[in-house]
Amino acid sequence: MIARRHGGAYSPGARTDTGPNGAGAQPGARFRGRRAASVDVRGLLLFVLPTPLLLAALWDIGGGAVAAAGGDLAAYALMMAGAWLLREGQKAEAAYQARAVARRPAVPRKILAACAAGLGVALGTLAGWGQGPVTAAGMGLLAFLAHLMAFGVDPLRHKGIDVLEGEAGRVAEALDKAEARLAEITRLAHAIRDREIEGRIDTLMTAVRGLLKQIEGDPRDLPRARRYLSVYLAGAEEATRKYAESHEALADPGLRAQYLELIGELEANFQRGRRMLLEDDRTALEVEIEVLRERLGQEVR
Repeated sequence: MIARRHGGAYSPGARTDTGPNGAGAQPGARFRGRRAASVDVRGLLLFVLPTPLLLAALWDIGGGAVAAAGGDLAAYALMMAGAWLLREGQKAEAAYQARAVARRPAVPRKILAACAAGLGVALGTLAGWGQGPVTAAGMGLLAFLAHLMAFGVDPLRHKGIDVLEGEAGRVAEALDKAEARLAEITRLAHAIRDREIEGRIDTLMTAVRGLLKQIEGDPRDLPRARRYLSVYLAGAEEATRKYAESHEALADPGLRAQYLELIGELEANFQRGRRMLLEDDRTALEVEIEVLRERLGQEVR
């Protein structure tokens, strides 16, 4: 009965017009594709550029120059850490730019990446090239400034938040938590290595982001949407985690079918919740939340 009540986009006989605006989800609007595009290709090259330092360290080890090898390895580690920090900083900046209300990144990763690159170049100049401290410091400073010029700095101000503890601050905090859950659900789905499940999770992410945009546009929806997001996202994450942990060991087609049915039902419920927020239908939304909580409780046991 519950399955019929919450027939989703992938249930038998269901309609396909289940996009956020009543239109079918476009295959091109994929969640993980948008994430991949947020990383600057130039930043990925920074993982390759320090390779000569690693080769030099191996050469020094072969020649018995242990001190020089240690310096090269330390410089290599610093520059690789800088490349990783830059990548994470670019992801955080992309998420910041995509939202109308957002907190500045808690950790200035891009600035720290520039510092790590500068220190790595300075240490490599000192240990690998055998230059003096003044030359090494100058090269490190040039690398630091060049990094900032090439990749910029992190967002340093909150966006759309006048008072951090005010309503906009609470909206930003709720959106941050929702984004973290979305990322974890997507990671778990990719670990399952099932194209159909990944595609349906991507469609589900589109529906979730539709509600997040609704909250950004009208923060007054947060009190009701907070409960709905919490029930929905927590249940989806738990169900996905349990399926990811058990699908290989059980190899049960029936379990897979139940999980896919649940994802379809969750997507349909999420879209209904967004429409109810738009229509300000408080009573219907509360009923949907309670029924969805009962459904999730059955699935994640």
